[in-house]
Amino acid sequence: MARAREILEVAHDDDLRDLVRYWLSVHPGSRLPARADFDPLNVPRALPRLVLTEVERDPYRFKVRVMGTAIVTAFGADYTGRYLDEVLPDFESDYSYLHRVEVAETGLPNYRHGNARMSFKLDFAPLERVYLPFATDGRRVDMILAMAVYLARRS
Repeated sequence: MARAREILEVAHDDDLRDLVRYWLSVHPGSRLPARADFDPLNVPRALPRLVLTEVERDPYRFKVRVMGTAIVTAFGADYTGRYLDEVLPDFESDYSYLHRVEVAETGLPNYRHGNARMSFKLDFAPLERVYLPFATDGRRVDMILAMAVYLARRS
């Protein structure tokens, strides 16, 4: 929970902070929240920018379960039901893969602010994003909720 509080201190986007606050509010403290503990309708402004991925292990793979409309627009495609390694070139060497693996292994949220490293419809726009873990059994991460905020380029 300390990592999530650190994210709240540095995050720029109000909706992203609201998402992290809500995740903290459903966090039971001694274990990770399950996806069932989280009602996305409690963070309606975040919905278009959310991506929920299922975690598979041995090897790590991430299957998109929900992809918000703003993310679909940014990538120019809806990857719901698809594995990220099938639709994103060089996914296993990208931060988005490495950070998801870190979240799956540690159960800690992950935050990033800066230029996107993979090309998509917005062509390497700056972004702010967070990965939040869920675990049905409270220990082993089986879902990761991501929120990405694409920021305006400075001229």
